[in-house]
Amino acid sequence: MSFTRMMEGNEAAAWAAKLARAEVVPAFPITPQTELISHIASLIENGTMKAEYIKVEGEHTAMAAAIGASAAGARVFTASSSQGVCYMEEALWMPPGLRLPIVMCFVNRAIAPIGGLRPDHNDSLLQRDNGWIQLYCENSQEALDTILMAYKIGENRDVYLPVAPCYDGYFVSATATPTVVPDQGRVDDWLPPYRHEMYSLHPDDFRRPPRPTNIAKARHEVQKAHDRAKKVIEDVDKDFEKVFGRGYDGFIEEYRCEDVDAVLITMGSMTGTARDVIDMMQEDGKRIGLVKLRGFRPFPSEEFREIAKKYQAVAVVDRNTSYGSAGGGIVSMELARALYPMDDRPLLLNFHVGLGGSDVTLRQIEYMADKTLEAAAKGRVEEAVDWVELHDLGEVM
Repeated sequence: MSFTRMMEGNEAAAWAAKLARAEVVPAFPITPQTELISHIASLIENGTMKAEYIKVEGEHTAMAAAIGASAAGARVFTASSSQGVCYMEEALWMPPGLRLPIVMCFVNRAIAPIGGLRPDHNDSLLQRDNGWIQLYCENSQEALDTILMAYKIGENRDVYLPVAPCYDGYFVSATATPTVVPDQGRVDDWLPPYRHEMYSLHPDDFRRPPRPTNIAKARHEVQKAHDRAKKVIEDVDKDFEKVFGRGYDGFIEEYRCEDVDAVLITMGSMTGTARDVIDMMQEDGKRIGLVKLRGFRPFPSEEFREIAKKYQAVAVVDRNTSYGSAGGGIVSMELARALYPMDDRPLLLNFHVGLGGSDVTLRQIEYMADKTLEAAAKGRVEEAVDWVELHDLGEVM
């Protein structure tokens, strides 16, 4: 039977792993992911969840165990954060090439040095090139739903890739919001048992894995799987909404974007705050909208090109840094490449905010929106990359 109650993101993620009938959970605790693994351990201990919880000595071993279990035919779940992701990175490159649909939550936390216990997105975005699908969640409900969808996406025979649901540490992981936990029977009907059709290393179902003839061919196969995953992600989201009544518009959600001149683009928990600011600014007659980027890998280039035709200026709010880059944050650079082929491109602005888990305030979002509208009105960008937190913006709205 389904139920609804206030639930922190970590507990919601644990319930999602249970509902998905994850069979193996190898993990090493690290703040702010620790409570997620603790909740899973409790669900296993009290008999609510049937799974093998593997206690390991570090994150590298956690991913190694996840790889072995998935290759043997088990549905696998794990999670990590920050320095744990860094320590795990060598092993994180293996599942995409091995075409293993592991689901791993990135409970986002800033990376040291000059890091902290609260989130920015550098730990997950550090893994943007290794072949994992990445989906970013705004709240507890979206975290639960996205984990369920992640298995349906990754285990699709046209995809067979690992999937990383990402949600902000503390702001989502430790903040309770109303969360619907769907009925187990309905989830079972929607998400069938896992069986890898390409190969298996289990002795009772041994099928030899394919052997690519060269590295280029192998990597091209992963790229093609990402290309196919775009449609699968959209289809799974629509199907999830049809069955469970909640959907997230696949990759990109436009909020109050009718008849506006410019939009802000956000990811993760700050999106809720941004919605409030957009509401207030539109009440004051300002023509600014909001675009929530949910799917970062594969990057929705075609979708952005289509919606960018409608706006004079777009601004990426990056909760990350990329030192010495061509300019700006990681999402901004991805969007710049996506929009480059357009003959009539909108102006592109970039803002750094919320680094190290600092609060993203109403006033900061209002400032970014005003700057974007100003660029749209003038037809030029005065400052392409703006480190918003370095400004004294006065009182919160």
